[in-house]
Amino acid sequence: MTQSEAQRMLLEMLRGLKEDIAEERDASRQSRAAMRDRIEDVADRLSHIEATIAVAGAVDVQVRSELDALRTSIEENRAAVQPTVDEWARVKLMGHGVVWTVGIAGAAFGASAWWFWDQLVATVRALLR
Repeated sequence: MTQSEAQRMLLEMLRGLKEDIAEERDASRQSRAAMRDRIEDVADRLSHIEATIAVAGAVDVQVRSELDALRTSIEENRAAVQPTVDEWARVKLMGHGVVWTVGIAGAAFGASAWWFWDQLVATVRALLR
């Protein structure tokens, strides 16, 4: 092998190394670009998640305040209506007492009427004999 052939071979090898290095650089650039895109995607998702959590927290606070207002309103309404409910319970209890009284009086009247009828029938039979 001559010196010029050795130089050509060396030049060919250097060109091959240069092409390999260039290919590796391109692959590295593409890899870094893909990683950057993924990181940006993750950052976007994270910002959306943070915004969603913030909105959910605000909604939760609003719902809690509405529930507290409803609780307060219900308690106020209950306090306002309680005398009426108590009066209704008293009237209902009196109604039950009246029903029992009328029932007992009706039973007594029925028993008296029956006894009176029996006495009347016995008297009529005695007169007819």
